[in-house]
Amino acid sequence: MAEGFASWTAPGAIVRPVLQQGCAGPTGVAPIIQLHPTRLCNLACAHCYTASGPKERQQLPLALLCAVLDDAAALGYRQLAVSGGEPLLYEDLPGLLLHARRLGLLTSLTSNGLLLSPRRWAAIAPLLDRLAISVDGREATHDALRGQPGALARTLHLLAQPRATGTPFGFIFTLTQHNVDELEDVVGLAAAHGAQSVQVHPLTLHGRARDTLLGARPDGQELLAAIVEAQRLAQALQTRSGVRVQVDALSQDQIRAHRDRLVPAWPASALTTLAPVLVLQSDGQVLPLTHELPPALWLGSVHEMTLKALTARWLHSSASRRLVEALERTWQALAEGMAPAAYWYDEVAARARPADPPLTVSVSVPVPLLPSRGLAARGPVLAQGARQ
Repeated sequence: MAEGFASWTAPGAIVRPVLQQGCAGPTGVAPIIQLHPTRLCNLACAHCYTASGPKERQQLPLALLCAVLDDAAALGYRQLAVSGGEPLLYEDLPGLLLHARRLGLLTSLTSNGLLLSPRRWAAIAPLLDRLAISVDGREATHDALRGQPGALARTLHLLAQPRATGTPFGFIFTLTQHNVDELEDVVGLAAAHGAQSVQVHPLTLHGRARDTLLGARPDGQELLAAIVEAQRLAQALQTRSGVRVQVDALSQDQIRAHRDRLVPAWPASALTTLAPVLVLQSDGQVLPLTHELPPALWLGSVHEMTLKALTARWLHSSASRRLVEALERTWQALAEGMAPAAYWYDEVAARARPADPPLTVSVSVPVPLLPSRGLAARGPVLAQGARQ
């Protein structure tokens, strides 16, 4: 599998061949800045890694977000991924997307899909390159995670909005230790409703998931099972339906073969080299790679400094050096270990916390837009988690 390295992407990221030119980092696409403008959400999903919900009011002003995007574009980021919270509840979302478009950034948005009313959709459709919708299994599983009966049926009904405008959209499916057997159902829904892709994203025990889904994080065997199932499904369905299946995990063979893509040199002259995915939380904190990293490795707050200033301070700091050291430790452990597959970013985060034991099977790196190969149920169909 080593020759098929396609590295990982942020949830909802746009994968286009033209973007891969000149991209040495592990995302497999142009460098991405992921913004969480608000934690307000119409749901309080069990697997939500930002612990968003109807009672959360934390959000960032549009002027600050636009200033961050100005700096991000100058630093080499080429894609904006908006998440949340539920982005459709952020009143200034059209202005944010418009500013990104003016900067020449590709734009994507991750949503639970329940608020895709004609009015809301009309305001943002011309400004979006891609929409990502969370679909986390069969109806019973999906609705249980959201605590809302009928959630999946309503989401699927409202997909008429992006279909009508011709906006490309895909599904994000959260993989747990128990639900790889539901992937085929989700790919079937994608084909039936016009989605172009299914991104399989392993559950991370962060935010609310840390309290509600302990023990549901997929291990290396389950990640490998998802990769194989994705290959089977792609071979069976891609030519007929056009649905691509991407698993955000790497096999051990890929990890061994692509150290140069996974472990950058330090010091680095560009932030995109060390952080091909940059995250801005709704509290203003800027994080490299993933929410799971300990605060000691963060860049800092945009309430205190501009992103440009934070970058200049961080690039040659001990924090960036420790991040690269964690990447190196992770590569060595996974290349020499027994786990057949891993979710790269989670593994890196675990090894960036010296006091914590390694996860043994979780890392944040999406595999190539793989096809799939069938598998029977591998455990009780219960919880699952998603990036949105």
